Amino acid sequence: METEFNQLNCKLVGLSVDGLYSHIAWLRTIKEKIEYKGLKNVEVKFPLIEDITMEVAQKYGMIQPGESNTKAVRAVFFIDPKGIIRAMIYYPLSLGRNFDEIKRALIAMQTADKHSIATPADWQPGDDVIVPTAGSCGVASERMSHPKEDMTCYDWFFCTKKLPVDKI
Repeated sequence: METEFNQLNCKLVGLSVDGLYSHIAWLRTIKEKIEYKGLKNVEVKFPLIEDITMEVAQKYGMIQPGESNTKAVRAVFFIDPKGIIRAMIYYPLSLGRNFDEIKRALIAMQTADKHSIATPADWQPGDDVIVPTAGSCGVASERMSHPKEDMTCYDWFFCTKKLPVDKI
């Protein structure tokens, strides 16, 4: 999975409120003992940051009372190349992360940035995208009656267009 994110120009970093020796034991267990959904001998190669003081976890809003003894929840932060947090997904300790959704969200944000568009709910690469309202189809009153050739307008504020997978 890490390779897929690297190919998307995304660097993974882990943060845990556990100590260094817990990290080492966790990494060793994943590599040597865990076999899940056909995956085994998984080696986590991305950096894993020790945050035993919970300073970073507190700054990122990851401390939620009542979740566990450490009170930290699982979270995913999408931080762009400028250092701006673009999206956050929080998971309670009882819920596993969905890496397909994390990857989809990353691709959607990169696509939106690259093409100045938006993506609708449940968007997947190759699906139609949303053309932003301001200036995208001309004046709002003309948008419905004279949309650009490559667009489908449902209302003045909601036009879509095709964006082939090879353009993403």
